[in-house]
Amino acid sequence: MENLFIPSPNTIMVKSRIKVLPPDVVNKIAAGEVVERPASVVKELVENSIDAGSTRIFIFVKRGGLEEIRVVDNGIGMNEEEAVLAFKRHATSKISDERDLERITTLGFRGEALPSIASVSRIEMLTRPKESIAGTRLFVEGGKILKVEPAGCPPGTSISVRDLFYNTPARRKFLKGERQEFSYIFGVVEKYALNYENIHFKLVHNGRTVIDAPPGRLIDRIASLWGSDVAKDMVNISSSGRIAITGYVSKPYLTRRDKQRIVTFVNGRYVKNTSLINYILSGYGTLLFRDSYPYAVLRIDLPPEDVDVNVHPSKILVKFRNEEKIKGILTKVIWDSLTAVKNIPSKAAEKGVKLGVLRGEIKKERQMVFEVEKKGSKKNLFDYIARARVPGIEVLGQFDNTYIIAKTRDEIIIVDQHAAHERIRYEKFLSIMRDGKIQELIEPVIVELGPGDYRAILEIRDRLRDFCIIVDDFGEGTIAVRGIPPILKRSDVKDIIMGIIDLGPRYVDEKRDEVIKLISCKGAIKAGDKLSIYEMEDLVAQLLRCENPYTCPHGRPTMIRFTSRDLEKMFKRKE
Repeated sequence: MENLFIPSPNTIMVKSRIKVLPPDVVNKIAAGEVVERPASVVKELVENSIDAGSTRIFIFVKRGGLEEIRVVDNGIGMNEEEAVLAFKRHATSKISDERDLERITTLGFRGEALPSIASVSRIEMLTRPKESIAGTRLFVEGGKILKVEPAGCPPGTSISVRDLFYNTPARRKFLKGERQEFSYIFGVVEKYALNYENIHFKLVHNGRTVIDAPPGRLIDRIASLWGSDVAKDMVNISSSGRIAITGYVSKPYLTRRDKQRIVTFVNGRYVKNTSLINYILSGYGTLLFRDSYPYAVLRIDLPPEDVDVNVHPSKILVKFRNEEKIKGILTKVIWDSLTAVKNIPSKAAEKGVKLGVLRGEIKKERQMVFEVEKKGSKKNLFDYIARARVPGIEVLGQFDNTYIIAKTRDEIIIVDQHAAHERIRYEKFLSIMRDGKIQELIEPVIVELGPGDYRAILEIRDRLRDFCIIVDDFGEGTIAVRGIPPILKRSDVKDIIMGIIDLGPRYVDEKRDEVIKLISCKGAIKAGDKLSIYEMEDLVAQLLRCENPYTCPHGRPTMIRFTSRDLEKMFKRKE
């Protein structure tokens, strides 16, 4: 007799909680991965249009995309069989086998976009290949194809998406208002218009044209979308090789308080990558003021196998095989490009005196490097005369004991004496560190510290030698500073030690540049310090010898300029 399982009175029968979900629920869940809001629909459809080889992509939006999104292109189009297949899950023309996942060169490839959009909306699609006489019209609702019929239409594809999330009201109620949702759509179109300047993009909202960008140069596209004032202060960057980087970054004085105008593309795909943004900021070095961000449109092209674009359903996140190499190339090309141009803020276009030429003349005498002495220091007047004059620049005087006024043939230059001296000392200190110059003190400076700070400083004393500071244990919560960089004075030592403690001694390696700024900026000329004409000339001369004379180590401009034309316009002598 077959053994039967007979539950005892103490046995708890548990109903199975694992279920296979119906296909329509599966499609709606998948749609949530790809379609977050109307802007997600625009992104997927625009990418499909780009992949279809379109040279014209027009986007028509009603009520922020909540009522309708229509994307019209002149790409290769589809025949009836292809149009039907396009709405099947995992149907794609972009990949054939597993190996293709390692060398993806198209924007869309998952075969999920159209089915996902269709599952939460009502779609009408018109499409026609160029070689066909007639096109195809499809009606899809909630993921189901309702009707397929021949139709007359121009070559390309037109997709209308209506009533997004009509069948998932819980998703729809989490959307923002019309204005906010359209701003997201604008951001999507703006970004792809910046990367594909060979394509005519048009964005129309509620019948009003918001973007109309015909094919042209990238800098013209930047001017069209971000304004001519931004475009004129952008610097072209270019680096070729296995990892090619091209695009534009703004001069250091043209910044924003957010990162919204840092736009990066990898192999033609717009991506959000925190590391890339950090590398761009690193490329500016000390040129940027704190908490400010540049404008940037950067394209990174590298072999497909060196980047993984399959880490997120929306394909907006990527991973690099060799991030350190990308960091090195990106930071170098940005720094080299920025330091090769004049970075003085001005209302006028870039013309007039070329400071690069003046700096070249000064660098012939580069061995003559002197420190500006403060008022009251003992210095013979004639010590300044031989070295203080700058060819092409005449120092006129000082305003408010803070700004040095100078002139060239057709410009007025105003120098912030504190920012300028900080830059001079910063670069001088970098040179001192490279050479390992240490000024040994005949009598050490004794600094008393609390128990925690005392132990922390002694733990990093070997690393402090990198900053040309020699520290010894003096016992009972006291340290002896026996060596300092030549740019410091004995009276600066305690403040420097306390400043390092404030930064966090254990993080001295991570905050290396902050320590360098702390040391180099100590003792700089302050706003309000009265200078003689010779001290001013010497300061300007030293500033123009710097590798980067345009900003202080904290990113503030060291000088601004007014051209003759600027003055004529301000005085209404010319329009």
